Amino acid sequence: MLLTLREATAFALRNNLDIQIAGLTPRIRDAQVTEERSIFDVEGQSEFVASDNQTLSTSSRFDADPAVGERRNSAGDTIAAIAGQQDIQTQEGSLGVEQLTPYGGTYEITISGTNTDTNEGLFANLDDDTKHADLNTAEIELKVTQPLLRDFGKTVTENEILIAQNNLSISEEEFRKQIIATTAEVQSVYWGLKFRRQELDVRQAQLDLAQQLLKQVRRQVEVGTLAPIEVLQAETEIARVKELIILAENAVQNTEDRLKRVMQFSLVGEFADVELLTTDTPSYAVPNLKFAEEISQALAQRYDLSQAKLALENQQITLVFNKNQVLPTLDLEGSLSFNGIDDSMGGAFGELDTDRYRWAVGLVFKYPFANREAKSQRQQTQLAIRQQMLRIKDLEEQIMEEVRTAARAVQAASQLVQATRAARRLAEKQLEAEEKKLQVGLATVFTVLQFQEDLSQQRSNEVRSLTGYSTALVRLEEVKNTLLQSYNITVESTGPRLR
Repeated sequence: MLLTLREATAFALRNNLDIQIAGLTPRIRDAQVTEERSIFDVEGQSEFVASDNQTLSTSSRFDADPAVGERRNSAGDTIAAIAGQQDIQTQEGSLGVEQLTPYGGTYEITISGTNTDTNEGLFANLDDDTKHADLNTAEIELKVTQPLLRDFGKTVTENEILIAQNNLSISEEEFRKQIIATTAEVQSVYWGLKFRRQELDVRQAQLDLAQQLLKQVRRQVEVGTLAPIEVLQAETEIARVKELIILAENAVQNTEDRLKRVMQFSLVGEFADVELLTTDTPSYAVPNLKFAEEISQALAQRYDLSQAKLALENQQITLVFNKNQVLPTLDLEGSLSFNGIDDSMGGAFGELDTDRYRWAVGLVFKYPFANREAKSQRQQTQLAIRQQMLRIKDLEEQIMEEVRTAARAVQAASQLVQATRAARRLAEKQLEAEEKKLQVGLATVFTVLQFQEDLSQQRSNEVRSLTGYSTALVRLEEVKNTLLQSYNITVESTGPRLR
């Protein structure tokens, strides 16, 4: 299976379970933001109450019943107006809405209607025939409460919403962190597999050289220019190189399995025995790194620094709230209502008029004398802010160290590529010269084999330095948190995408 670096990265980003797990967290945090915003949801309410109140009344509106006769008190005096049975039946219903405002206040609008049915007249001078009333009242009322000290302010009211929004941003940074880690891992393993395959090629080339040497030695033994013992040395070297090839093949297979694991290919399914042939080759260009610019990019892009600053912002929001809770309570309360009255409910609502109203305005003041809980929470938050600021400073220093280390690693890898290339060219020339000397009897098979081993080692070093340089570049981009931009990877709500 031919595999480019881009394809390997795409497989890893699409199938990686850690990315899928991390990708669900921002969706959870977004739902939590919606949950916190629910404090501003309009709340509807309704109520219906029916009651029947029967009591004895001594009101003068009830005359003495001759059938009952006079009644006297404990002193023997006649009671002028005896007690009568009073029956009041009421049905009351209301509908209303209530909502919290951004600055901590609340308003409530209520529409209510009451029906009162009583056997007692409304006025004392009514005759017996009119001593019954069926009364309907209607009312619309607005109540407003606005804190002026404690619980006042937009940040105070929305503090949980603001914290939830920052937590959403933190989870998004964590999602990007997982994508970056996976991208860096797959690219590092890809170049590792590339090195293992090239290392195997180097050993195969070494075997070819040893076999060619064996043929040459046998010809020279036949013509008498070399002793037969030289054939044994050449054959021994071939056996040793074959052993190295077996080890190199095993290393290739192990690295293949690791790459398959990173790409989430099952090791027991159809891809278990698929051979991965890496088609990209490490590129090399002399780097031009400026440490100050690299550090500046890292400080602007690092996800962990961004997360730490968002955590600090959360603590500052909490401090604003805790400071507010130390204040005493001073609430402004007001209400305004209009009412109507009639012998029918529809008529009562039709009688609603601005000329019949009731209003009230007042202040409610509460002062907690100790208020130790609020003061303690304020102090804790202030200390936590100082602690978080120190963490951020320490993290910035750590980031600068990581960037400088990674940048130096790139520079060292670049110098190593140049050095190993030069060493490989010299080894090729040395082997060529020694082979010519062997043909004229001025060298031995042993020295030629030594130069062959030197050449194989230098070729291996060159391959290792090239893949090491590519890996160092990936590491630098990783510590700067710019790996996604470098490889045109975008983070969407559905997951990472290669452009």
